[in-house]
Amino acid sequence: MILVFLAGVSAVAAVTSVWTRSQLRDEDTWAATSEALLDDPLVRQDVADALAVQVMESSGVQDMIEGVLPGPLGLLADPLAGRATELLGQATLQLVETEFFADAWDRAVRASHAELLAALDGEGRFTQIGEQGIELDLGSTLTELRQVLNDRGVTIFDAIDLDSIDVQFLLIDAPGIERVRDVLDVLDILVVVLPIVAVGLAVVGLLVARRRAWAVTAGGVGGLVAVIAVSVLVEGGRGEAVDQLSGGILGRAAARAVVDHVTTEVDHMLVVSAVVAAGVVLVGAVASLATLRRP
Repeated sequence: MILVFLAGVSAVAAVTSVWTRSQLRDEDTWAATSEALLDDPLVRQDVADALAVQVMESSGVQDMIEGVLPGPLGLLADPLAGRATELLGQATLQLVETEFFADAWDRAVRASHAELLAALDGEGRFTQIGEQGIELDLGSTLTELRQVLNDRGVTIFDAIDLDSIDVQFLLIDAPGIERVRDVLDVLDILVVVLPIVAVGLAVVGLLVARRRAWAVTAGGVGGLVAVIAVSVLVEGGRGEAVDQLSGGILGRAAARAVVDHVTTEVDHMLVVSAVVAAGVVLVGAVASLATLRRP
């Protein structure tokens, strides 16, 4: 019963490891998770605000405003620059909500994922994984931004070569991102070892069990215990995850939306695991009762 109990624990641990590795390794999974962020209004607002601030800082608009205001009128430079930033922020939010930006976001996310894996695998390509964390290059969206600005009657940026502005966004503020390499190394081992351990323990346990029905029940209980343990770890890690993600392009509210999205997927995986484990417990219990009723 102990062996099959541990088999249930190992099975859930294996499923969790495979899911986590898939989230990190699989480009489509990574992209789908990142793309879902743009469905959240908080994330779109944070992205738009970051884009507006970076364009304002890189374009030198405030210096240009100060240069054309003589004498005492120079005091109006800050309010005018603030108004220009506000108008730019409205335009960038409109841009962020377009299909064009969604496509650019997808390309940037996939490129950053490829660079992340290359860097973590030690291949020396570190062009989009900066010292502070994971960065996205969204410079391709600035041409479309000019059109959005013109449609809104904002022409102050017409004289500025937006294409020359290097727009790099810090998506995840994680200076210790290189530690993910260690996590991936462990996961690469666990996704192979844990299923073998789970099957081996289950087979040996059932072979030596005097009451196999009770052993099956123990396996289901082990699975339920593992599900509870993983759920506790996930719940306890939500706050820390928000702290790690916020600080880049994502504000705290947006980072919480990211964590909620990812952990919701974890919750779905755990619910399925719990249902399967509960089914095993039920089958084992029914079989055990049937055995006890035999004359």
